[in-house]
Amino acid sequence: MHFKNNRLIAAPMAGVSDSIFRSLCRENGADIVITEMVSVDGIAYGAEATLELLRFESLERPVGIQLFGADPEKFKRSAAIVAERFQPDFIDLNAGCPVAKVVKKNGGASLLKDLDRFEKIIRAIIEAVAFPVTVKLRSGWSKNQWVDCEFAQCAESRGAAAVILHPRSQTMGFSGHSFWERIAAVKSALSIPVIGNGDVTCAEDALVMKAQTGCDGIMIGRGTYGNPWIFSQVKAALRGEPVCRPGVAQRRAMALRHIMLHRDRYGERRAAKEMKKHVSWYIKGMAGASSWRDRIFRSSSTGELEAVINEAFRD
Repeated sequence: MHFKNNRLIAAPMAGVSDSIFRSLCRENGADIVITEMVSVDGIAYGAEATLELLRFESLERPVGIQLFGADPEKFKRSAAIVAERFQPDFIDLNAGCPVAKVVKKNGGASLLKDLDRFEKIIRAIIEAVAFPVTVKLRSGWSKNQWVDCEFAQCAESRGAAAVILHPRSQTMGFSGHSFWERIAAVKSALSIPVIGNGDVTCAEDALVMKAQTGCDGIMIGRGTYGNPWIFSQVKAALRGEPVCRPGVAQRRAMALRHIMLHRDRYGERRAAKEMKKHVSWYIKGMAGASSWRDRIFRSSSTGELEAVINEAFRD
């Protein structure tokens, strides 16, 4: 398992990065995928809903499991459980999630306020597993009060295999543009691979990030919404080849296939609910998209979602 040579990673996104979504990203050029973040509390307590988030298919490999929480001992126990029962290719520590319900329990980006806790957690995970451990950071808790180099160096010194940096503060959420110069700063401070993340929504963005930061790889999150082809597009751009955009027929086929795969895996009821956001992303930018979205979110079955796709792409 390695993280150099322009590796492209599908970001872990809560409520989005399920097994089906990860598989579509892999087949469309993602080199690595990561599960949506999983609570070490839930793993330690054996919560079935939490354990479900850990399951993946062999075709998704290489795949990482991202853990979040605040207690070093629970991280150690949970990492051992993950290693024994699921055997991912690596574990990723979430030290960047800005969401209130995570940080109020001292997880995610709140770890950036406590270097000692952060260090203990990394050490606990690495002691528990025999495969690589990576760390996903934000650049700091408050804008322009950056701690990314300090925390990244701590991660490296404790044995992390790579650092993934989203160069915004917790307080910024996803507002404004991320500070890509922070990726360059962390890259200069480390000898292990540094993965850049934030505001890559097309192949051209990836080229600029790579040129400006020298990052070893790129993680793409929101740029994958309704656009799993972005990985193959970035790869083409990095090779200096023309970037091929999906046509109407290709977009329609992918949206319909995504619904079918989700329904087959999780059942009609869950698919009818969870696929609404994905379908709305597939039609983004189309004429009349707002009216189509209204129909999407009023739909009550996957059949209705498929009808919207067929009508929208035909028109």
